[in-house]
Amino acid sequence: MRIRFKLFAKRQIYVPTLWGWLLLGAAMVGLSLGCLYRAYPFLAYENAIDAKVFITEGWMPDHTLEQSLPMLTAGPDRLILATGGPIGAGSHLSAYKSYAEVVAATLMKLGVDEEQIVVIPYQAVDRGRTCAAALEVREWLQKNPGVTRANLVTTGPHARRSYLTFRKVLPRTFELGVCVVPPEDYDPQRWWTYSEGFRTVVSEAIAYTYARLIGVR
Repeated sequence: MRIRFKLFAKRQIYVPTLWGWLLLGAAMVGLSLGCLYRAYPFLAYENAIDAKVFITEGWMPDHTLEQSLPMLTAGPDRLILATGGPIGAGSHLSAYKSYAEVVAATLMKLGVDEEQIVVIPYQAVDRGRTCAAALEVREWLQKNPGVTRANLVTTGPHARRSYLTFRKVLPRTFELGVCVVPPEDYDPQRWWTYSEGFRTVVSEAIAYTYARLIGVR
């Protein structure tokens, strides 16, 4: 019995020549180098606005707060919203129950007036700590309608994702800027040559992509 239909068909395809492969390889190398050089500047998004209120994130290292002091203490009318979640390991040994309190205490130790600091802690969450902080700030803003603009203070490649999260959570009419303090444990211009820099930038790139595609959590 003859089979009346074909299971296979002959097709012709074009494949790159040697020069074609070389050109494709060069293009891929160029694209990779471009990503290396542009990844950090893209993630460390900075767009400060003229504002007297500043929002800090509880996970930031001390050097970030130290380098932020000039703008945080530029006048007696400055106000700092210190956010942060519960302290994990060592909480029973600490006098502070949240990283928001730790940031506030650190700032006061550095010379900031206590009256210029508002402690805004958030409850423990499985994920989405930045979103949890933004939600608490939004609630505080609802009780303080006179505050209509602020700068988010953060560090390194976490900036763009933090800004994205706060921007989506806070009211549209609220003006939000972002101030970025560079990291101390690696060179931002050559982040891929440092284990800490590579881990941080790559993880933030993945997290930002997830936040853009899936939404902030």
